[in-house]
Amino acid sequence: MMEMIKIITYIIFVAVFLFSLFISFKFSFGEEGKDERGQQILNQAYMMVFPIFPIAWLLTELYSDFISTIDYEAYRMIMWIIVVAIFIVHGMAILILKRRS
Repeated sequence: MMEMIKIITYIIFVAVFLFSLFISFKFSFGEEGKDERGQQILNQAYMMVFPIFPIAWLLTELYSDFISTIDYEAYRMIMWIIVVAIFIVHGMAILILKRRS
């Protein structure tokens, strides 16, 4: 049962990632992202996303150093989740900021 939940969670996570990646690329390389308003939206989205990686990496390292050692496979999975989460937040930020302005 837990294995099935894990697989479903991965599928949903990858689907949301692909949707966010599509939104990011479509906006960035499309006409909408090239004008002044588009550049402002992209800059705001990048400002939201930038601190995620260093903070998540720091928390991972602190956990590994002080609470419990993280093996290589778990570390790789955590880094993969962090990078994918960054793309998801970036795509969702673009979507939200685009609707606001």
